[in-house]
Amino acid sequence: MASATASPTPTPTRRPPPVTPGKVGMWVFLATEVMFFTGLIGSYIVLRSGSPMGGFSNHFPPGTSLSQLAETHGVVISGPGGDTAGVAALVAEAAGIDNEGAMRIVEGTHHARQVVKAGLNLADAEALRSKLAAAGALVAVEPLRIDSWPRPYRQEVNPLSIDLTALNTFILICSSVTMVLALQAIQRGDKRRLSLFLLATVLIGSVFLSIQVVEYRKLAFDDFQPIGVSSDHHFRPSSSLFGSCFFTMTGFHGAHVFAGIVTLSLIFLQSLRGVYSAKHHAAVEMAGLYWHFVDLVWIILFTVVYLI
Repeated sequence: MASATASPTPTPTRRPPPVTPGKVGMWVFLATEVMFFTGLIGSYIVLRSGSPMGGFSNHFPPGTSLSQLAETHGVVISGPGGDTAGVAALVAEAAGIDNEGAMRIVEGTHHARQVVKAGLNLADAEALRSKLAAAGALVAVEPLRIDSWPRPYRQEVNPLSIDLTALNTFILICSSVTMVLALQAIQRGDKRRLSLFLLATVLIGSVFLSIQVVEYRKLAFDDFQPIGVSSDHHFRPSSSLFGSCFFTMTGFHGAHVFAGIVTLSLIFLQSLRGVYSAKHHAAVEMAGLYWHFVDLVWIILFTVVYLI
């Protein structure tokens, strides 16, 4: 009798993880967020492209009509020298302002160069420059320069600190790395490293948000900005169309970062209780998707608003 041949045991196929309602909901939510930020950035591009030439200049507040001032010059001071009070008195006389306002202009040179007087012909500008230079001030005569939009590193019209924000961008990117490591840790069942990397992500994200708050405070209250930035020498949403766009776009992103920090903090507290495991960690994965989206949006905002 022929012996029966044993049939080989079938190798079980590895099924992909199911598409859960939570994943579907997160992707739908991120799709709406993509549309929101696309509209926000698109509006910024349209407003910038449609901004007329002459909306911003190095000598006058944004929105000043410059049609009769194209060939004029301005006297710009970059330091008072040794006699601050004497230079301030000359600035008050030349600009027709009180001594307190003149002192603010002189002291404002610690942050950026300040316009003493603009709209002058070349001869009058040189005469004022010579008087201020004789008092020890560091001063120069500059022709009027106009733009349709503030350009990067043009401090007389654009007060944004690209170097500081580049560092802040790197900090936020680092938080994406720790978020990836947190997810990988729990996929391996390593609960301790999950908590460690979640905490690192929360802390790094908080550093990013803190630096943004410091930047807002310096722009809106602390630093004395040049007249080309704002008529009140502070950069605020009401300063110009550029100011409105900047605070709207970065403010919305900051709100998203704050929401992400709160969410990750709650997940971190849950991780300390051992809630998540290698098979059950959907909340960590969903939060990671949101956090990576927030990081990607910031890279685009940084490029569009700060660098271009």
